[in-house]
Amino acid sequence: MRIKKIILVFIFSFFISSVATSAIKIEGKFKNWESHYTEDGKDKVCFAVSMPIKKEPSNLNRAEARIFVTFRTKTNIADEVSITGGYPYKKDSQVSVSVDNASFKFDVSDNFAWLSNNKDEVKMIQQMKKKNELKATGLSARGNKTYDTYSLLGFTDAYNSAKNKCKK
Repeated sequence: MRIKKIILVFIFSFFISSVATSAIKIEGKFKNWESHYTEDGKDKVCFAVSMPIKKEPSNLNRAEARIFVTFRTKTNIADEVSITGGYPYKKDSQVSVSVDNASFKFDVSDNFAWLSNNKDEVKMIQQMKKKNELKATGLSARGNKTYDTYSLLGFTDAYNSAKNKCKK
């Protein structure tokens, strides 16, 4: 598990460094979701992304929270679900995400959290396509519990746009 976290942090760091050299472009806007991509030659990173429609507690000072579903052509990664609450998560905690009656536990590393296996990612994406709302609960390194609510209106179109943009 520790190795997977290190790999995920490395992949995200690589993504950030590659984003710095190539601009992120908006492929499309779909209600509360957008489809973005960046490319470096034949290598592409594409993702559906959204921000919460409700953040609680509202008085906490934190950066923007977001949820992503990412596709990467170079490493052949698809359906990678990640989330950020806009703050560093408490070490060894988990982010709880619920879509209707389905619950998912995300492993944390610094400011981001990921599902630990692709089967859960696929299951979560299927739920996201069917439902209207997603709720994420996280715990900051300072001990603050946060509750973010995301609208899923437009998710399927943004997901399909990102997936299609990153087809080889």
